[in-house]
Amino acid sequence: MRSRTELNIRKSFFVFLLAVIVSISVASTVGAHASSSGYSDIQVGSDTMQYHLSLVEHDLLQIFPDKADGGDKISDKQLSTSLEALTKLVDDGIIVTGDGKVGAAAVVSAKHEKRASMDMIGIDIRYKFAAPVKQYLVQYNFFWYSGVDPAHSNYATIQVGGQTIQQVLGSQNYIVQIQGPGAGAGNPTMASAPASKPAVDITANHSWQNTLKTYVLMGMKHIWSGLDHMLFLFGLLLAAEQRVTKIVKLITAFTVGHCITLVLSSLEIAYLSPKIVEPLIALSILYIAFENIWKKKESARVMVTMLFGLIHGFGFAEVLRGTLSGQMALPLFSFNLGVEIGQLVVVAIVIPVLLLLRRVPLKINWNLYASGIIGVFGLYWLVERIISQ
Repeated sequence: MRSRTELNIRKSFFVFLLAVIVSISVASTVGAHASSSGYSDIQVGSDTMQYHLSLVEHDLLQIFPDKADGGDKISDKQLSTSLEALTKLVDDGIIVTGDGKVGAAAVVSAKHEKRASMDMIGIDIRYKFAAPVKQYLVQYNFFWYSGVDPAHSNYATIQVGGQTIQQVLGSQNYIVQIQGPGAGAGNPTMASAPASKPAVDITANHSWQNTLKTYVLMGMKHIWSGLDHMLFLFGLLLAAEQRVTKIVKLITAFTVGHCITLVLSSLEIAYLSPKIVEPLIALSILYIAFENIWKKKESARVMVTMLFGLIHGFGFAEVLRGTLSGQMALPLFSFNLGVEIGQLVVVAIVIPVLLLLRRVPLKINWNLYASGIIGVFGLYWLVERIISQ
């Protein structure tokens, strides 16, 4: 009688797993790093602001006021003849005020450029005010207001009063308040939606704390929102079989690996195209699942884990490439710290769950079945990412 009950439970368990695989696989076909991104290089003067906006050509096409000449490409000629239309687009996407007065955007030029090994469109914008400005306010509205991409991020580098400050603009923090160079140290201040909400003051002494917080949270969010990275980490925990020494060895190997390429790639010293990285990440997930099932030697497992850590590091670095602009130490350290914190949180949650499952009075090889699920995801993503190239 008991064996029939166990058989029914196992059948229900497999049905549940199949449902999870189908639903999550379909939901995750867009990949772990599909959100659009842009860059803002802002130079603040006493009565002027020079704003260089870089957007991925593919992303700009979605909001470009004129139909592209080449279907999925915008020609240099079309850019040069579309400055008036681009000015209207910029007026809607970026609002700059000086001491409460709205500045008129003048698009000086627009051309193709290469940034972070991506084909981008660089738009040079100039704002001029009648008198020296004590306080600027920049409101960035591209993509999320129109609903094109609510997850769009813009990495801003602001130069004012001899300082360079990094800010990350998103749908929840899209307003930057900047003191003019004649008003003091010139420190940007972040405000969150809605736009009517006043900005929170950040003094000169706290500007580094704001950068630390911004990039730590970005790193944590990146590891948690990347289902592929999460499943690889989960596979490592299964491989460790809840043994502390094995967990430490595997997590350390993975961390060392991705830290190396995260640094090298973020600083644009080394680069591997996402067309190569994304299938390799999927392959790493498939491999760790296969390794868990066939029980490879621990020494080989540590080396392989470090190797795949190098690959995942290139994936992490796609968030930072092209954003550091000379002030690289703190953002890079903070982002990496956020990734590590994110990993430790996952470990702290998963390990107790695995230990609890071992106490369930059913003869089920949880590690085997979970590794099988991970392998299905890895195989699915590997095929999908190769086909979509």
